[in-house]
Amino acid sequence: MTGEVIACYSEELTVAEELVRLARSLAVDEASRVRAIVLPGAPPEAGDRLVAAGAHAVDTVSGPASSDPHVTAEALRAVIAELSATIVLLGSTKRGREVAGRLAGTLDLPAATGVNALRIEADGIRVDREALSGNAVAVERIARRPGIVAVMPGTTAPAPSITAGAERRQHTAPSSPALTELVEVRVKAGGQLEIEKADRIVTIGRGLKKKEDLGIIESLAKALGAEVGCTRPLAAEAGWLTDDHWIGLTGHRVHPKLYVAVGVSGAVQHLVGMRSSKVVVAINKDPNAPIFIQADYRITGDLYQLVPAITKAFGG
Repeated sequence: MTGEVIACYSEELTVAEELVRLARSLAVDEASRVRAIVLPGAPPEAGDRLVAAGAHAVDTVSGPASSDPHVTAEALRAVIAELSATIVLLGSTKRGREVAGRLAGTLDLPAATGVNALRIEADGIRVDREALSGNAVAVERIARRPGIVAVMPGTTAPAPSITAGAERRQHTAPSSPALTELVEVRVKAGGQLEIEKADRIVTIGRGLKKKEDLGIIESLAKALGAEVGCTRPLAAEAGWLTDDHWIGLTGHRVHPKLYVAVGVSGAVQHLVGMRSSKVVVAINKDPNAPIFIQADYRITGDLYQLVPAITKAFGG
């Protein structure tokens, strides 16, 4: 358990910072080293931010930027092999999970994705993963190291003191042909909302009858100083709101101080995304709605009558 070399990478810089902080909490002895990998296309400040997060070293790879997961995996494979990494931490994002699988195949290493917690053992790694749509925790053991662990975004640890004199190394990416062809780039609809960072959220579900009625939800959110969220059907199917508002298993996972669920039935896929909320208020006309099981405060009634009244009570 001594002298671990923990390599960290994510295409999302904020997630990479979380991985570095988490890795520092795992590096329990002075001989252990946390190395952050920066691939082509990363922001110019990436190295400095990863050092500030606690990396002992930053390994920057030069070469053309590529969005192809095969090219990403090949670049990481070369650096990981050179570093003799004993643990590889990736972000369990959509792209990160694919890269983890490719790395596991090319390096012949065990891998786990969707991990919420991990512990280094004498000869392996014990991980906690969500199971059954977040209703259970599967405790698994990677029986040998090196191993690859893809960690869920938001899983982090307290920031350590900044490493003095962090090492900086340059690497050259191997020549790897892309296995996919870029056909077209389309700007995704939506603004710059980062709903995961919101302290207060008002979420609307299928209890809203039509898109034009979103105004009453937006008014309530404004009165509460909150952001507007939604369930999957309103974003993925109806298109009433963009994906950056979507909360749930396949959307965003939030942990606000106040979560107001309006006309939300409470399907398990949605509960996974908001169950870490500190205080939950649910408004639903169905007294048996599953969302009430998760709620601290339950209001049964017609949202078209209740929401305007609550908005007015808060000065909206």
